[in-house]
Amino acid sequence: MKEFKVLAVDGGGIKGLYSAKILSLFEADLRREHGDAVRIVDYADLICGTSTGGLIALALALRIPAETICEFYETKGPKIFKGSQGVLARLRQTLWGGKFSDKALRDALQEMFEERTMAESECLICIPTYDFTHGTYEVFKFDHKEGGLSRHNKLSMVDVALATSAAPTFFPLAQIEKENNTQYVDGGVWANNPSLVGLTEAMSHFVGPGKAFDHLNLLSVSSLNFSAGKPPLLKRHRSFLRWAPDLFDLSLIAQSEFTDIFLGLTQQWKIVPITYTRVPSAVISREQARYITLDLVTPETFTLMKQFATDMYYEYRRKPSVQGFFAAPKRYRVRDSSPTPRDLNAATAAAELPFAADGALRTS
Repeated sequence: MKEFKVLAVDGGGIKGLYSAKILSLFEADLRREHGDAVRIVDYADLICGTSTGGLIALALALRIPAETICEFYETKGPKIFKGSQGVLARLRQTLWGGKFSDKALRDALQEMFEERTMAESECLICIPTYDFTHGTYEVFKFDHKEGGLSRHNKLSMVDVALATSAAPTFFPLAQIEKENNTQYVDGGVWANNPSLVGLTEAMSHFVGPGKAFDHLNLLSVSSLNFSAGKPPLLKRHRSFLRWAPDLFDLSLIAQSEFTDIFLGLTQQWKIVPITYTRVPSAVISREQARYITLDLVTPETFTLMKQFATDMYYEYRRKPSVQGFFAAPKRYRVRDSSPTPRDLNAATAAAELPFAADGALRTS
């Protein structure tokens, strides 16, 4: 059996720390077993990520340590979402140009990705967004020969990350000059759980009769989601001001849940040759829910997310499907020179990245 392995990471704003922490613990296991230079990307043929999951996907594709991605959320999150709970921020979100400027986000992404482009990815990548200019979905991809693709490799990862995370009412529209100034909205409006994007890409080009692979192994990592349920008999006639705090969350949660159900049935009914594993959201109590939102950046929030992630890691790390995903290195190489876990060494990995040897962001 030749497996094509897809890693999919949900969107969810600052809640991406939960997903990143789970992946960092998986990666730590790999590094203990195979050496410090090994990364998640060595085990995934394709990484898909939406919104904050897109940021994670792009960083993983560049061999940035997953622990460093966690550090990004904790150190840069308070700057990106500064004043998120203040009255002024909420007024801007409701009445003016959006809750936040994207300057702090762009600056943080620039520090992490520098001038790297999609062409520098070490695996196939799919990053959903929404083309607001032309009113249609869009997926930024690593240009691969199987699809005859030749469009996106020239794009900077900073621009792609901004396009997939331009959440309506939170951030301004993203605009990419190299795409003729096309404007984009957060990919979460249609693919917050990008697992179906990964399934579609894999079955279209890589898995199935006449293709290089005969089985799909899809590992999907959720963001933190809490129940969207409300008290009974609420006021039925609701203005935009009353709806605004809930609209984006409703869309994200419903999409993610339906995608999970669909893929579970796909595996159960053997529609395609697939092994599907979903690492879900933790169960969040009513008391804990006030610490978990798209843009809340407090020490309590970070602590709770890391606790949830660690518990979920211990629950899933020994599951056969998760162990199977990481049992062998990926087979698809985006370049003949792509490294493998066997020929990597820590010195080479450190020299290629803007990070110190311990994986921390360099400040100079």
